[in-house]
Amino acid sequence: MTTVGRTAALLTVVIVVASAGTGLVGADVTHGSTAFVGGNAIPGYGDLDRITDGSGSSPATGSPSDREELERRSSGSVEAPVDDGTVRVGVIGSSFGDDAAVDGRVVARSRAGTARVGLVPGGRDAGGHDTAVASVVAQRAPESSLYLASVGYEPTPAEYARAVDWLVDREVDVIVDAGSYYPRTAEGMDRIAGAAERATDDGTVFVTSGGNTAQRHWRGAATEPGWLAFDDDGTQGNRLGDGAISGAVTLRLYWTGSGDYDLYLYRDVADGPDEVVAKSTRESGRAEAFDAVLPRGSYYVAVDVRDPGDGHVDLFAARHRLAHSAANGSTVAPATAGTDGVISVGAVRADGRLAAYSPADTDVRAAGTVTLPDGTTLRGTSAAAPAVAGVVAEMTAAAGEDELTPAEAERLLRETAVDGRIDPGSAVAAASAGNRTGDDASTADGSWVNRGP
Repeated sequence: MTTVGRTAALLTVVIVVASAGTGLVGADVTHGSTAFVGGNAIPGYGDLDRITDGSGSSPATGSPSDREELERRSSGSVEAPVDDGTVRVGVIGSSFGDDAAVDGRVVARSRAGTARVGLVPGGRDAGGHDTAVASVVAQRAPESSLYLASVGYEPTPAEYARAVDWLVDREVDVIVDAGSYYPRTAEGMDRIAGAAERATDDGTVFVTSGGNTAQRHWRGAATEPGWLAFDDDGTQGNRLGDGAISGAVTLRLYWTGSGDYDLYLYRDVADGPDEVVAKSTRESGRAEAFDAVLPRGSYYVAVDVRDPGDGHVDLFAARHRLAHSAANGSTVAPATAGTDGVISVGAVRADGRLAAYSPADTDVRAAGTVTLPDGTTLRGTSAAAPAVAGVVAEMTAAAGEDELTPAEAERLLRETAVDGRIDPGSAVAAASAGNRTGDDASTADGSWVNRGP
C-alpha cells in the first residue's frame, strides 16, 4: 500500500470546533500512533490501484459567505413596494452581492444568519455565487419579483427556518435554495428539511439543488460489529481525495435505525501503524461529525460499527471525493424532504446524461451549466435548481387565478419531463389555465411517491 511518511507536520493538525451552527462539533484528536481503536485493529485499506480516477473535480455545492456584506446589512429586512402582478420568487443563499442582472427585480432582502467560521463547501465568492443563482431565475422568468434571504456562512436549523418563514410571510410563490447543508446531527438535517416541508404546506413550491455529492457520498449497511466494509471485497477504509490532500476536511456520518457507529480519519504512515488524526465517538444520536484542517498527506475514512442496528449508513465527505461512492441517496437537506412540492433537482450534461457529480435520485433534472448574459457561467446543481425554479415561476404565471399547488407543480414537471430532464415549454403549457380544467386539475393530489429521476 502506498503510504505517506510520518512528518513533524502531523503535529500541526487542527480540529475546528464550534458550539453553535450546523457543523463543527464532535471532533477529537489523537497525535500518537494508535494501533487499536474501538476494540478493533486498524482497518485494512485494500489495493490503492482500485481507486477510480473520475473526470475532473465536482463543482461547489455551496459557497462561503461574504462577511463584509453580512456585517454591513442589518438582521432585519429591507423592502421595496410590491408589484402584485408578478410572480414572487424567494432565493435562499449565504449572501448576495449587487448585480445589474437583478437590479430593479429585488423587492426585499433579509438576513437570518450570522457571520461565523463554519461549514459550507466550495470556494466561490458567496455574493457572486448566490447572486448568479438569483440571476438565473431572473433570466428564466423575466416577469418575476425577487426576495433574497441570506442565511450566512453556517446557518443553524433555527436560522434557516427563520429565513424560510420570512419568505413564506411575504407570500412568495416559489422558493429556491441552491445550497447543501451538512448539520452535525440527524435532527438538524430533519429540521432543515422540515422548514421546506412547512413552506409547501403554506402553498409555496420549494425547489432545491440535489447537491454535487454523488462522488462524495457512500451508502451501505452493516451486519455485524467491527470495521465497516465499503465494498464486496471487505475494504475497510475509504480513501479521501484523488491522492495526497491538505487543508479543510469535512466528514459527516448519518444512519437510520437503532445502530451505533463511530467515525475515524486515518493518515497513512510509511514506517509504523497508521495514525488516527480525527474521530467522532458520540454516545447518542444518529450522526457523527467532525471538521479538520490537515497537513498534506494521504488519508482514509473508517467507520467502527459498535452496533449494526437495522438501517443503512450514509457517509459524506463534503469537500473531497471518496474512493468508494454511491450516487443514490446522496442528497442532503433540504433535498431530503419527503413532501410533494419540495422539488430536488439533479444536473445533466450537454448530451442529456446524468452529470458524474449529480445525485441519481432527484425529482427532476436540468442542465448543469447556465451562462448568464454578462458571461458568468454557473455550474452544477446550483445552476440546475434556479433554472427549474424559473420554470415553476412561469408555470405559476401561466396558471393565473387557477392557483398551482406545490404538489401539482412537481407532478406537471415530472409528467412533461423527458428522461427526467425538464421540458420548460411543455411544463408551462401543461400549467396554463386552459389546460388545467376538469378532471386534470382535480386529480393533482401528488399521491405518487417515486423519487427517482
